[in-house]
Formats: sequence, C-alpha cells, structure tokens
Amino acid sequence: MPSKQGTLNVVGDSVFAVVSVPVSALHGFDDDGDGLLSTKELRSHLASLQAEVDRRFVVSNGAAVGKTVLINMMLSPQHDTAGDKAEQLIVLKHVQLDAPPTDLRLECDLFGERATEREISITATRMADSGSNAKETEVATFTPQRTDHRFFRPFLQALTSYVDLGAEHVLLGPDHLLFLLTVIVAGFGLRYWLGVVTTFTLAHSVTLGLAMLGYVRLSPTVVEPLIALSIVLVAMDNLLRPAAPPRQRVALVGAFGLLHGLGFAASMDAMGLDRVHRISSLVGFNLGVEVGQAVFLCAVLALLFVIRRAAPLVKPAYVMRGVSALAVVIGSLWMVERMVT
Repeated sequence: MPSKQGTLNVVGDSVFAVVSVPVSALHGFDDDGDGLLSTKELRSHLASLQAEVDRRFVVSNGAAVGKTVLINMMLSPQHDTAGDKAEQLIVLKHVQLDAPPTDLRLECDLFGERATEREISITATRMADSGSNAKETEVATFTPQRTDHRFFRPFLQALTSYVDLGAEHVLLGPDHLLFLLTVIVAGFGLRYWLGVVTTFTLAHSVTLGLAMLGYVRLSPTVVEPLIALSIVLVAMDNLLRPAAPPRQRVALVGAFGLLHGLGFAASMDAMGLDRVHRISSLVGFNLGVEVGQAVFLCAVLALLFVIRRAAPLVKPAYVMRGVSALAVVIGSLWMVERMVT
C-alpha cells in the first residue's frame, strides 16, 4: 500500500480496510524520539496504537458505527532497507456493520505533520447492485479540512456535493481569484465583464472535461508554475497595453483559461472523481466553479462601485494599474516558488 492511500472493500455487511498511516500522525510510541516507528516500538505500544487508529478511522452505515472485528498493523515495507524503521504504518481493519451498507461513511483524520502527509486518498469498492460481477469504485481524498465522506451517494447528492467542492476550490484558490481580478479591472462595462468571464468559463470547462475523462494530461509541476505565469502576463498586458481592444483581451483570457482548466482538473483529480457518477461529479464540480466565479465577480463589482462612490477621484485606470502591479509581484513570487518546490 503506497503512502497517502487506502482501500475499503465492501463484502456483504463487512468492510475490509487497508490504509497507510504516517507515523507522525500517531502519539505516544516514539521512545527514542527519532520520529520513526521501529518493530520494537510497534510491539511495545501495539494496543495503544490500535486503539488510536481505531478511534480515528471509523466506518459506519449511516449513524450506526461498525464494530471492529480485527485490526492488525505492520511497518511499511520500506523498513526492510531502513534499519527496521519506517515513516509509514500499514493498518488492516475488518469492520462488521449492522447490515449491508446503504449509507457507507468513513471518518479519517490520520494526517501527518509534514506537508506531504496532509491528505489520504481512499478507494472504496463494492459489488454492483445489478447482480453481475461488476464492481463499483469511488475515490475520496481526506484532508484536515475534509475528514469525512459518504461513498456511493445517490445521483443528486453526488452532484450537489461536487458543486460545493467546485465553488470552494475557486473561492479558496488565491491564484484563480487573482487572475480573475486582474482580468476584471482591465475593462469596464457589463458587456466586457460578461465577455471575459464567459470566455474563461468555456475555456477551462473544455480542458477540465478532457483532463478528467483521460484525454489530456499535464503534470501539476508544469501546470502550477504556468498558471502563476498567466497572472503575470495578463497583468503585464494591462500595464503595457491599457487601451488594448477588448477582443484581444478576451482571446488572451480564453487561451489562459485552457491552462487554468488543467489546474482545476489537478485539484479534482486529487479529490477523486466519483466513479459511480462520473459525469455528474464532473458537471457538478464545473458548475461549482462557475458559482464561485459569479460570487467573486459580484463582490468585485460591488467593491468597485463603492470605491467609485466613496472616492470619485480614484479613476478606474488607477485601480487597474495598482491591481496589475500587485499581480505582477505576487504572480512572479508564486511562479518561482512553484518552480523550486
């Protein structure tokens, strides 16, 4: 089992779980203070480690928490070449539910202290209801901000949950917000604002869909620095060509929107595309992105209106130049940071 991953295999009313747990997520075992788990430490603290993991990795059928039948632990195979010490603990857990689950839920907060240990992807599998040998599979990513998940949700719940995720991703994503802000302040008028936002929406929807359906792939290590570069280039275009024709700016936004769609796809890929409702989860996430953009656009326009009323001497060109200059600085810093990490 690779690090940051786990599985849930549903068989009747039993759930068999395997998960790789960062050692730094656990407490009270590190006798020698080296931040690693040894075979001796595992044996000495086995009961307390089992109790802690059992408490923090909970499988339930709706509100009915499953009964733990068995829980075993072993060091990650890396200890074979690391002097009998490991950074990951492999946990095997058998849970008995009150009935074959119709509302399979998992709560998990086994996150480590390192930045690379702040998420765990769990793949759940069960037999399809059709009576054939087909299996349903769904992947969910757990983070400190998202410690519970309901697997195999009905269509409408899957759709609405991904709408929430899409809106959350935009509104909590500073790079996408800065890009939108830089574009919005570059021109004035409802026609311009609707034009650039619609173009950006259509562009990133294309690459998001193609990427999540497996037709386009580009590593986040390439996409993320390029997204930061797109902020810098749009801001520089604002400063160097403030009177550029709106059509040219819309075309530029469309081109960079294709790139941002790959960034959205990387985020959705990390969260896990619902394999049961593949299309609805993709559509829901994309709709959520649009909702988030619409909320942000309304907030920016309201702020610009307030500025114009409260400070009539502050001309739109001043706002554009100030925001663009700030975007050049921040975007450049992000680009360098993403290239070296």
